[in-house]
Amino acid sequence: MKHKPLYTGGLLRLTPLDIEKDAPVVSGWSYQPDVVAQMTQSRMNPMTVGEVRKVMEGWKKDAENSGHTFVMSLRPLSEERLLGLFWMTYVQWVHGAGQINLVIGDAQDWDAFASEALDLALNYAFDELNLFRVTVRIAEDDSPACNLYQQAQFYLEVRQRQAIFRDGRYIDRLTYGMLRPEWELFRSQEVA
Repeated sequence: MKHKPLYTGGLLRLTPLDIEKDAPVVSGWSYQPDVVAQMTQSRMNPMTVGEVRKVMEGWKKDAENSGHTFVMSLRPLSEERLLGLFWMTYVQWVHGAGQINLVIGDAQDWDAFASEALDLALNYAFDELNLFRVTVRIAEDDSPACNLYQQAQFYLEVRQRQAIFRDGRYIDRLTYGMLRPEWELFRSQEVA
């Protein structure tokens, strides 16, 4: 089986968080409700740079101490610009399972890079962490994310009816999942 480079793709690379440089960028994203909804399901207000730093410091501390969280930045190969964040959470080693979280701060960047960002995330989850199952939880009204995971052949596994209250209405939370054999099949079809 051919292995792809772990931290680089054709256009993107995974890098460590640089809290000082990345926090102001993420703070700017927090004024976009759709992006904030991808980052958190509880906080829907803009965040100061200081608040974002605290959140990122918490992520890094959790990653260092728990062994169940892995956090990285997404950057173009040729630039230092932060265009997104990727983190694996709730890694359960005994079950070989974890949850993918993928945030890209700009709609144009999402269109250009989301597919490759997901490919890097899956490569990291299955090849590096040796997981058997990955899941992702998104709001039903997040059409770009729903399309991304469906095109990558994730299966809709759970629909939590009216689990998220946003913009004065209740919407469903969707959980998509992918197993290692499904990923291997999907990856082999991409190469062919």
